[in-house]
Amino acid sequence: MNFNKLKFYFFNRQFRKTKPKNIFLNFNNNKIDKLYNQSFNNKKKLILTTQVGRGGGKWLVDIINQCKNVRAFGERNRKEESIFRYNCSHLKKKPSKKLIKLIKTEALSDWEVKNISYISSPYFSHGISGLSNYIRPNKIVIIIRDFKGLFNSLINKGWYSDNYSISNPNNIKNLPKKFINRPNHFYGRYLNFKELNKKFISSNQTIRVALFMLHTIKKIYQELLMIDKDKLFLFNLKKADQNYLYCKNFLKQLDLNLAINEKKFLSLKKRTSSEIENEDIRIDKKDNLEVQKFKFQYENYLKKINKLLQNKKYQKI
Repeated sequence: MNFNKLKFYFFNRQFRKTKPKNIFLNFNNNKIDKLYNQSFNNKKKLILTTQVGRGGGKWLVDIINQCKNVRAFGERNRKEESIFRYNCSHLKKKPSKKLIKLIKTEALSDWEVKNISYISSPYFSHGISGLSNYIRPNKIVIIIRDFKGLFNSLINKGWYSDNYSISNPNNIKNLPKKFINRPNHFYGRYLNFKELNKKFISSNQTIRVALFMLHTIKKIYQELLMIDKDKLFLFNLKKADQNYLYCKNFLKQLDLNLAINEKKFLSLKKRTSSEIENEDIRIDKKDNLEVQKFKFQYENYLKKINKLLQNKKYQKI
């Protein structure tokens, strides 16, 4: 392992250690609901965030934690969150009582020390409208990333590289043994692609990754149609990358004030991302033709998301 990888893993471990402790987890549901409702009445605020994935979510969390009066973290409960996305992909829209409790208690724990709680997870992508109804966040952030950058990142991260295959993704009764120690790698990746399930099962890594990206950005767009536009805010990773002014202005839309200078801001990225993850991927000609078709459709959904929020001019992609 080279020095750059070791350095990244060190900073990433340090970042993970900053995960907030959930101090309300063992409270009963009635008490949690009462405290949660009281907190909103006392002007506490909640921001939920989702994305396709590999979109700079950890980096944005690190930036937001440099703002006053907010506590932020992402993927706090990976197993439960990924099961939620898996179930939503099979049209089970209602969040489980367990997930609702987890999110509410995470927010309550944040509110013990700050007035604003920021909870982020790519696993909210397929059911963000349902969470909006049950959790009632004040704002919802959608992180977007260009096709090429996201595609390279997912491939370099090893998505679908193990050639694991399932005969029927719609009928999983027990978690495959291969994923017992990392259930989010199953539930978060082997979704219901509906009419494209057979294609997913028979395809190689590059096609699977492109198909996942298209399926998920499409689902996010469909979810946004069911949410009040005034709650929605877009964060464009390509524009935001090491762009102090863009991020500062974006945070103002969330009623947050970035309390660090540009030099400190530029140093944050090394804790949560690595150039290794974004290296260009070579694709053979046959696969590339199909990937380009997925790319065209993916970018079309980005345009649709932009049009949906066209009245919020500062958010244009």
